Amino acid sequence: MNIAVLVKQVPEDPAADPATAARITDPVGRNAVEAAVQLTEAAGGTVTVITLGPAAATSTLKECISVGAHAGIRVDDEGLSAADGLTIARLLAAAVRRMDGVDLVLAGARSYDGGTPVVPAMVAELLGLPAVTAVTALDAEDGALLCTRVVDDGQERVRLPLPGLVTVDEHVNTPRYPSVKSKLAANKARFDVIGLADLGVTPAPHTVVVDVTEPPVREPGTVIAGDTAQDTAEKLVAALVGAGVL
Repeated sequence: MNIAVLVKQVPEDPAADPATAARITDPVGRNAVEAAVQLTEAAGGTVTVITLGPAAATSTLKECISVGAHAGIRVDDEGLSAADGLTIARLLAAAVRRMDGVDLVLAGARSYDGGTPVVPAMVAELLGLPAVTAVTALDAEDGALLCTRVVDDGQERVRLPLPGLVTVDEHVNTPRYPSVKSKLAANKARFDVIGLADLGVTPAPHTVVVDVTEPPVREPGTVIAGDTAQDTAEKLVAALVGAGVL
């Protein structure tokens, strides 16, 4: 099984200035890499990690190699400014298309910095792939994956024919730690670097942020308590009358 994993580098502190904050590999992205490595350990194949970012994002690729990924691709974001989710999805989808024989695309269910799940879904749509999101367990089956995810009334099992795209959440596994030997080997790894022009994608934003506002401050609630149930009920009725509700 040949797997492409979409991983991003994010600020360690989401509240910090992105321009100066220390950066880490997206935590749920690490779960996606671990899921890919486990699948290939069981059934054979390769794991290729794709990330979008400057040269500093190479450290994320090295981290992924150190825990079992086989190759890495960095889409250089030079010349890309104020990209929206759709632009990023188009670039990642174009990078996946350049690969041969991808059976599965994996990604984290939501980003650490923005908390949004939209980019992988957009990638699936652009590639014409069926997708299952927020998966908590994966099992390989002939030509398909059995995916488990949590829904409102319990768990849902979905059979996903391959090729397809899956996003995983933090409950799918516990990412392994690299060994000293694997970290040293990863430091020597070389990665493909793809420029925006190579992908044939014009990095023009498709959405415009009109305004950003904080939600209105809600008045704190009132706790009504009495010595007895009757006393509490009377105080509650009085409060509702005073508020004009009754």
